[in-house]
Amino acid sequence: MDVFVLDACGLIAYLRNEEGWEKIIKLFDTAIDLEAKVLMHAANLSEVYYDFWRVSDKITADKMISDLSKVPIELINTISIQMIQTIGYFKTTYKISFADSFVLSTAKLNNAKVVTSDHHEFDEIEKNGDITVEWIR
Repeated sequence: MDVFVLDACGLIAYLRNEEGWEKIIKLFDTAIDLEAKVLMHAANLSEVYYDFWRVSDKITADKMISDLSKVPIELINTISIQMIQTIGYFKTTYKISFADSFVLSTAKLNNAKVVTSDHHEFDEIEKNGDITVEWIR
């Protein structure tokens, strides 16, 4: 079974029908058919929540969270010592954002591909072979 880790920008694209949202729907369809697993760390979901609140309001952000129960995302709520070490590796090696280090660590520890549109953060990391990326745009 393929395993994917959804970055905040991928979920935002899906929720706002932005370019690339169709690829997220296809990913969710494969997860519903039990052909794939979609993971997201709570740290990255908090980015999405913040973005919805910032652009709209708390009510909209809360509704977005409740609507996520309808999509096949397995939320990761824990941080192990191994994850802390992996976060440290990605953060110091690539000078990426703290939240993106959660995406990368979740992917690395679950042998998963990262689903994102964030070329700025992930191009170099993919090129170096530390992760595999499924680009939505």
